Amino acid sequence: MKNLLKTTTLLTTMFAFNNSGGWKLDTDGNIEVKDGNPVYVDSTGAEKTVGGDTISKLNGEAKAHREAKEAAETKLKTYEGLDAEKAREALLTVSKLDAKTLIDAGEVDKVRDEMKTQFTEQLAEKDGKITELTKAGDNMRIEQVFSSSEFVRDDIAVPRDMFESTFRKNFKVEDGEIKAFDNNGNQLMSKERVGEHATPEESLKILVDTHSQKDQILKADGKTGSGGSDSGGMRSSSSRVTRAEFDKLPPNEQATLAGKAGKGEVTIVDS
Repeated sequence: MKNLLKTTTLLTTMFAFNNSGGWKLDTDGNIEVKDGNPVYVDSTGAEKTVGGDTISKLNGEAKAHREAKEAAETKLKTYEGLDAEKAREALLTVSKLDAKTLIDAGEVDKVRDEMKTQFTEQLAEKDGKITELTKAGDNMRIEQVFSSSEFVRDDIAVPRDMFESTFRKNFKVEDGEIKAFDNNGNQLMSKERVGEHATPEESLKILVDTHSQKDQILKADGKTGSGGSDSGGMRSSSSRVTRAEFDKLPPNEQATLAGKAGKGEVTIVDS
């Protein structure tokens, strides 16, 4: 009842200045109540009841509208000074730029793939050239072993190119180092320095010493008696030159060789 009186008072205040209608009064001058709610008569004579919670509902709705308005105004401040038409045009331009970017990205991928292929081919070609140059350099280093060898120059009877063609296969360059191997693929060990690998020069001596035609490869280092032969591993002192080899020499070299033969430095044999 207390709430009803409060509501009636509020409604009376609201409609005090409205002359088109009013509250329906009983014979005693009190506001009539229907279903617990006061009755109001509008300007057309229609009767309406006003619920006790109408004011609170109206206040709630007003508050909701006010808060929504304030939130909208806050958001609008973010765009304060912004030209809507220009913003719309900018968004359209950006959308077109995005599409162009996607297209360009596809082209970039294509170009990148082509460049990658070309680079891979160039890299393979470069690697091939490096391999060739490395191999050529290794060959030159091995050739140097034979051409600069004191052992080959002083103790080998056969021509150097023949000697090199026989033993070249036993030398390799590994990890930047020249190494010598026997015919079974084992790296040669030094006979002069226990536990160490043989140097290229010593390796030449070891390879000759273990060759089946050692005596034909080496120069003789001591003369033998008539009908005699090497004894105790000693070789004859003169270098052997076949008649066929002598005949192939130029006249000046034949004269030089004949002089050496006269001194016993060289022996010219028929075969």
